[in-house]
Amino acid sequence: MIAEIPYIRVAGTHREVGRQIGEAARELVARGLAYYEENYPLLAGVTFAEALERTRPYLMAAERHVPQVVDQLRGLAEGSGLTLEQLFAWNCCEELTCLPERPDGSGVGGPGRCAGRPEHCTSFAFVVGGRVVAGHNEDWYPGDVDTLAVRHVTLSGGLGYISVGPAGYLPITGVTSSGFSSAANTLYSEDMQVGVPNNLLLTGVLECPDLDKALAHIARLPRARGSNHLLCDARGRILDVETTANHLATMDGGSRFVHTNHYLSAEMAPLEAYRSEGTPKRYARATELLAAGLAAGDDPVEVGKRVLRDHANAPLSICAHWNDEDPDQDQTITTASMVWEPADGRVHVAVGPPCEHEFVTYSL
Repeated sequence: MIAEIPYIRVAGTHREVGRQIGEAARELVARGLAYYEENYPLLAGVTFAEALERTRPYLMAAERHVPQVVDQLRGLAEGSGLTLEQLFAWNCCEELTCLPERPDGSGVGGPGRCAGRPEHCTSFAFVVGGRVVAGHNEDWYPGDVDTLAVRHVTLSGGLGYISVGPAGYLPITGVTSSGFSSAANTLYSEDMQVGVPNNLLLTGVLECPDLDKALAHIARLPRARGSNHLLCDARGRILDVETTANHLATMDGGSRFVHTNHYLSAEMAPLEAYRSEGTPKRYARATELLAAGLAAGDDPVEVGKRVLRDHANAPLSICAHWNDEDPDQDQTITTASMVWEPADGRVHVAVGPPCEHEFVTYSL
């Protein structure tokens, strides 16, 4: 089944771009915010009102270090009729919900929010026969599926990108007119601090002219938490960047690279604070499927789609579904699936778990 989502094409300054998206997707933004206002007590262990207070210091850090991204969020608030503070607290969801696991169940954010964290994303990039392809399953909360939009952004000066995600979120993954794709995966460590939230850092990555500038952008900011950044450009260079708030390691992805939600580099592995059973299984399965599909000479884009639709090891599979047998309501599903072709500025998008919908193609 084909399921298309709203396509929003905007241009201008950061604030103008945000305002245009907010005006075009006002209903989607309101719906998304209502979901998180209702569910923050379950997902983060705090009410949304408490989240507003907790994230004020992060907003000050973001204003200082990425003012242009805050301006885009400010425009989004103006266009959607909400406040900057509401949208900022929503865009700090990862800082509030993705907390390190400790054996005694305690940790950052208070007891009871650290054990059994939900599964998150799977990403890959590869080069074969001169073609460059990257892919990503965005595994997040089910309320996001009904608020998705394709944002085709052209900033003043000409740089552009296409990013798929909830209309009230800043763009966090995508393909850019500079000829690269950017995927992000949640990582967990004890190293967290008041700093620039990951969503705002990721928007800035999409504005970089090349992978080296993207790496410099990630490295220079005082990060609130860690993340994985899988970057792939039109020339076939694959660069992976693992971070905590204060540490960073890079890996040359060679011709094929996979990442899920655990640290892979020798430097960062000792900082791991996630005991997921699913992340190593998804990593191994994606690696296996990519190797088999490419060895068989299959079309690279179709190989990518096949990986993202895979159900091996369910319910801990790459294509993630709601598990009715799990009593924990703090679960994630695949909210959107993307296969990028950075050399052509093209993205193939499936809504929700990609096994349920056909991919729709969008181009810069």
